Amino acid sequence: MLIYPTPKPALLTAITILDVAFGEYAFVSAKLPGKVRPDRFIRVTRVGGGLENIASDSARILIECFAKNVGQCEAMCNTARTALRNAAGTNVATTEGAVFVRSWGREEGPVGNFPHPEILDYDRWQLHGFLLLKSN
Repeated sequence: MLIYPTPKPALLTAITILDVAFGEYAFVSAKLPGKVRPDRFIRVTRVGGGLENIASDSARILIECFAKNVGQCEAMCNTARTALRNAAGTNVATTEGAVFVRSWGREEGPVGNFPHPEILDYDRWQLHGFLLLKSN
């Protein structure tokens, strides 16, 4: 009988990678900030994916970058995609334990000029891709 392991926390892993990459420059979270917002922030969401096989979980991750101007948004997207790609082959220390990142790929974006319907005073750019994690 084949028993699949419980997958590692993909969203938390992506947030951890991006939080380290951005440091104090931008707030990174799964939730949008409240009414008092920092100048730059990033919302990270798992929007799909699934177990590729018994050893790998492929999580589709959406990254939304918010800033006061287009140049900052594009730069934030480029920093995010570079950080996720550079995490391949590393163990990421999350609050739930270490997670091995196999790869970041099948990326689409960044897409610009995509305002959030409730946050009109910020520019929003986004991208998504698959974060492949070791699941066992």
